[in-house]
Amino acid sequence: MDERLLDEDAVMQICFVTDDVDKSAQWFADLTGKPMPGLGRAAEPDEAQAIYKGEPAEVSCRIRMFKFGNIDVEFLEPGPEKSAWRDLLEEKGPGCHHIAFKTRNMKKRGAYLEQKGHKLLQRGEFDGGHGRYAYYDSVAALGVMVELLEFNADMEPQE
Repeated sequence: MDERLLDEDAVMQICFVTDDVDKSAQWFADLTGKPMPGLGRAAEPDEAQAIYKGEPAEVSCRIRMFKFGNIDVEFLEPGPEKSAWRDLLEEKGPGCHHIAFKTRNMKKRGAYLEQKGHKLLQRGEFDGGHGRYAYYDSVAALGVMVELLEFNADMEPQE
């Protein structure tokens, strides 16, 4: 088994969950002087093929993503259904949800995280079908989840 998490020496994203993505993103835009980003969303259920706590799930969210030179700052408003996003928002209120790392091999890096005791909570495909995400429960150790992001354009063959 591979003994590393990182394929690249970079943090790709930090995400904050909120109960009002428009209000939170506007506050951040005003704070930073960056323009308000467009509104994104989770993929439709057939495309997302989401899994939550080991079971097929329909999950939804609204997203606004600020792009910086070295990292993206994401604001995410979960839909009403149970999800890793909704759970943290209900348990702790608005705040930091995850730190994301880009990977070329979701299977290997996910196995590494699970070997370290961080269970897979939720995974799914991106809107547009160009990659996938997976959240691992690292809250007890880190205070936030770890997300892996894998893009079809640069993924390694998976065994």
